[in-house]
Amino acid sequence: MTQVPTDPELRLLQAGAVIDAAGVEAQPGVLLVRGNEVIAAGAPAEVGNVSEATIVDCPVDVLLPALVNAHSHLDLSGIDPRPFDGHFDTWLASIRAHRMSQGEGDLEEVIARGIQMSLAGGVAFVGDILGRGSDIGVGLLQESSLEGTCFLECMGLGSAQEQSIETIQERSAGMQPGEHGIRIGVSPHAPYSCGLALYEACAALGIPLATHLAESLEEEQVLFDSSGPFRELAGQLGAWNDATIMPGCHPVEALQTIIQERPVLAVHLNYIEDEHIQLLADAGVSVVYCPRASDYFGHPHAGRPDHRYMDMLNAGMCVALGTDSLQCLDTPDRISTLDEMRHLHVRDGADPMPLLSMATVQGARALELDPGLVSFSPGPVAGVIAVDVSGSRYGGLAGVLATRGAPRWVVDPGQRAS
Repeated sequence: MTQVPTDPELRLLQAGAVIDAAGVEAQPGVLLVRGNEVIAAGAPAEVGNVSEATIVDCPVDVLLPALVNAHSHLDLSGIDPRPFDGHFDTWLASIRAHRMSQGEGDLEEVIARGIQMSLAGGVAFVGDILGRGSDIGVGLLQESSLEGTCFLECMGLGSAQEQSIETIQERSAGMQPGEHGIRIGVSPHAPYSCGLALYEACAALGIPLATHLAESLEEEQVLFDSSGPFRELAGQLGAWNDATIMPGCHPVEALQTIIQERPVLAVHLNYIEDEHIQLLADAGVSVVYCPRASDYFGHPHAGRPDHRYMDMLNAGMCVALGTDSLQCLDTPDRISTLDEMRHLHVRDGADPMPLLSMATVQGARALELDPGLVSFSPGPVAGVIAVDVSGSRYGGLAGVLATRGAPRWVVDPGQRAS
């Protein structure tokens, strides 16, 4: 006689493996959930028989918590993956031109596409950069199943900083923070496009702050001596003015006073030395590494060592994963930090478990979220994804990283009170 479940919300997911970055690693494994709440997780013998639950069999799947994408540009999801021409300054100019050409309807369609592609990649939380004029993305994200932080981007050098400060203050004041799990933050673009006064004004807003930092050698060059391709680009765009003053030092050192005052989310950090890691670690800076984007642009290069993400992790820093924009990726059907994990595992032979941590609990910490939402600890969970590993000779997390397929949701991401 078939056992009839007595609690329709209670489900027992029986899988090839159940794994998170907070200590659950069972192969085979089971996950007991009621709606979007984890009741128990682990080996079948640990969880036991739950007669009142609906049984869901996932024998060839590995179950993982929902993922965090700590750095995305969803408003650039209208540009499909494309080859890089080798010139970062001209690429930046093309991105600016693309943004300037977008109408409101186009932008709404593009951001909606980015949201759907993120969900298709098993992502529940984003740290999304909203380019100037793309505030429409806040409403779209609030209406979606995604949660996280929308960072309002700004730029301004020299005498242009005063207007930029006024604009970003008005933009942030007009937002409704915290609605539907979406926080509002601010993102002064980078030290080569924002003066220190603009950074200080952004820090004074008291909302989450993110910035691109030490991304390229051209950035180093223009900060040191006001020369090179980025100086020329700034002149062509009309951003450079007589009051522009570059700090004459490395990008991390240029922001030392800012990062020592308050938490900062630093994106990329492709070109840093030992002393910068120590400075960042002492200041409690969180980092977002976008591996496929860095490789797309050929960073690091010119004889520099590989990216220092493992050194930063070993220094006790919070290091999360991000995707940057769609055109840097090799997965035109989705935007996912799962594929960043796979990239690092193949490229570096990186241990799978730290990679899962970077894509879940470290990402949550970087966005100032509860890490429990992306683990299988008892309590609310942002969602659960399943990855089919039947095509791999490996099981568990190694099997997940050895495959190329998209994940699927077995516990959908839901809106929760923030």
